[in-house]
Amino acid sequence: MTERRRSAVGAAGLVLGLVALMLILILTALHGVGTDGALYYRLQTDAGILPGAGISDGDLQTLDAALAEYLAGRPEALMAPSEAAPGGYAALALNVNGAVQPAFNERETAHLEDCRGLFALLRKVRGRLIPWAVLLIVGGAWLLNDRRRLRRAAWLSPLVLLIPLGTFAIWALADFDAAFTFFHRLLFRNDLWLLNPRTDLLIRICPESMFMAMGGMIALRGLAILAGVPAVATGLSLIWPKQTVKEDHSWNDNRTTRRASAYRQKTFDPGSKR
Repeated sequence: MTERRRSAVGAAGLVLGLVALMLILILTALHGVGTDGALYYRLQTDAGILPGAGISDGDLQTLDAALAEYLAGRPEALMAPSEAAPGGYAALALNVNGAVQPAFNERETAHLEDCRGLFALLRKVRGRLIPWAVLLIVGGAWLLNDRRRLRRAAWLSPLVLLIPLGTFAIWALADFDAAFTFFHRLLFRNDLWLLNPRTDLLIRICPESMFMAMGGMIALRGLAILAGVPAVATGLSLIWPKQTVKEDHSWNDNRTTRRASAYRQKTFDPGSKR
């Protein structure tokens, strides 16, 4: 492999590895925000949803904690021991608008199953990206083996994610409803996410302002990640071993050979062969 090709392959590998690392961290931030029951409750309280939610403050906190655990991968979190069938479990029941009933109806439960599947997919993708990120970063840096080029590749890598994510973020700021609808139509193959506030508790406890605030938190963490990863990579490049430049004496050697040849030609004595 030529030096130029080695450098190009190393730069491409390092950029892809850093992009994978940033994706891992962004997905981790998204998962953390999306499965934080205490955050749900704080944002719901800020939005003042309790008067119209139809449940008590204590039940809301219980439900938020159960939802967070459910999305984090524990489907039994929305279940409770069944009084009708000892040893069995039934859907979590709450006092909703004065009547004890399952917290969520069939439509809401089906939508929550879709959401849990998305979070499970997120964790799976994140797990698959980890070894690739390590391999590409280490291999790319080893092939590149140049501090200046390492830093250049590090600061180019955020652009791969910043352009598409930044475009979506600007769209969401300009028209959140349109971006929110597009996001749901992209992720879900059904219309179960279209809920009715009169019949569905889930939409009453999860107002639009809550999703806007969570989206803003994820965006800010994402920006910190896009800036932080290249900064850390730049810092690490300062302790990367300097590239050993092998001196090339071929030109000097050739010049010496040509001078010697010219000298022999000038001192050639035609009579020496007589």
